[in-house]
Amino acid sequence: MTTRIDLDGRPIKPMTICMIGAGGFIGSHLCEKLMAETPHKVLALDVYSDKIKHLLEPDSLPWVGCIVFHRLNIKHDSRLEGLIKMADLTINLAAICTPADYNTRPLDTIYSNFIDALPVVKYCSDNNKRLIHFSTCEVYGKTIGSFLPKDSPLRKDPAYYVLKEDTSPCIFGSIQKQRWSYACAKQLIERLIYAEGAENGLDFTIVRPFNWIGPRMDFIPGIDGPIEGVPRVLACFGNNLLRREPLKLVDGGESQRTLFTLRMLLKLFS
Repeated sequence: MTTRIDLDGRPIKPMTICMIGAGGFIGSHLCEKLMAETPHKVLALDVYSDKIKHLLEPDSLPWVGCIVFHRLNIKHDSRLEGLIKMADLTINLAAICTPADYNTRPLDTIYSNFIDALPVVKYCSDNNKRLIHFSTCEVYGKTIGSFLPKDSPLRKDPAYYVLKEDTSPCIFGSIQKQRWSYACAKQLIERLIYAEGAENGLDFTIVRPFNWIGPRMDFIPGIDGPIEGVPRVLACFGNNLLRREPLKLVDGGESQRTLFTLRMLLKLFS
């Protein structure tokens, strides 16, 4: 394997990474990338290992011993702090992030994305461990344009559909709109992480993925998941394309994000 260098031109030193949620869509691909291109060791934490089992088999050369799977649920496992202590870096990917669950399981959504992440943040802060926390683009909320009347001429101004990190107002739905439980929980844990950094020196990075798609994605109904349920927008489009069905657009195509996603997906499959 070619020696990798950092941005300053220095060789990257091997380290141990505690990856929480390593068995998921993003985690499994990240594990593959780390095994193939870095000298790092991964402590892979998850309740499932199906998507990384090809990395864990005894004859999985050349990374035998470079990835060790620990089957645990971070809600109630005393091993969590010890594994974080063993690592140089913790990457937290654990979350309920299936939109169909936000309305039907808002309690689980809030607990998974806020309450269950609290000990991860605390253990990293208490033990001076760097944290990379995966959040979501949904913390940005809605654009001003989405609240303008349909006959307003301002709806044609793209400036009202731009979200700027430090200046855009944060617009969420009302409390009874439980679809927003995910975004609110994710934003609250972000604020806690930021506060830990400001007050206690936690070294952290927050990643906010937008729509990602690829092999092992959760889930395209009947393809790599159960036949029932409503997946994410990209998974819906992928499902329609695989089944040669008409694409179903949110609000009949009025959603700007949906139109952008549609163009991106059609380009991907062309």
